[in-house]
Amino acid sequence: MRAYVLMGTQGDARQVVEKIRALKGIKEADAVWGPNDVIALVEVDSMQELSDLVAGHIRAVAGVTSTDTRIVL
Repeated sequence: MRAYVLMGTQGDARQVVEKIRALKGIKEADAVWGPNDVIALVEVDSMQELSDLVAGHIRAVAGVTSTDTRIVL
């Protein structure tokens, strides 16, 4: 399953991107302009893995203040 995770950050979004890119399941991550600061493409095998990645790992990255997950149909 694929999903896009949009993130709000505090501080330098580029530093957050480097930490996000190191996580298992992250295929791409970039700092962007607009209402969100970072967007990441995620590929995992199950909804549980997606939940674990977002709730347990992405939200734990220093500087991430919010997440908005969009599952690809």
